Amino acid sequence: NGANVAAFEVEIAKVGNATDDIRTDAAVAQVLADGGDPSSVTVETLLDCRYAGQSHELRVASVADFAAEHERRNGYRRPDAPIEVVALRATARRSAEQAAALPDPERATGVGPVVLAEDDCTIWVPDGWAAERGAAGALVLIRVGAHASGGVGGGGVGR
Repeated sequence: NGANVAAFEVEIAKVGNATDDIRTDAAVAQVLADGGDPSSVTVETLLDCRYAGQSHELRVASVADFAAEHERRNGYRRPDAPIEVVALRATARRSAEQAAALPDPERATGVGPVVLAEDDCTIWVPDGWAAERGAAGALVLIRVGAHASGGVGGGGVGR
């Protein structure tokens, strides 16, 4: 009936306003906390919706997307059934600083057999191998000496 459609459209408008509000609020709160530029934040909002009486929800971008998503997943729509919004979710994202700006970590190097102790791990370098710092700061194990061209994996880089 016409009154139900009008009421439904008003409710959809309220959800749209709420997603706009949360999008703005989340972005501003995140940026102000970090002292950054609000335009650098991207906020995604999603809704958990269901037909009235159902016990499971589908996550969609808008109430208008719910019926099509329900049909895609379940094979049918319920055009006259009310749609409930169970949750409104917002995720704020901002680009991180480039990794190149970070200082390179200190790395112990060595020729095996040796144990290298790092802050977050321990590395065993077996006999015939060497641990060297790679271009990006990672520790790289390479074969050395007489072991470089033979054995498991063969064809290694000799030193």
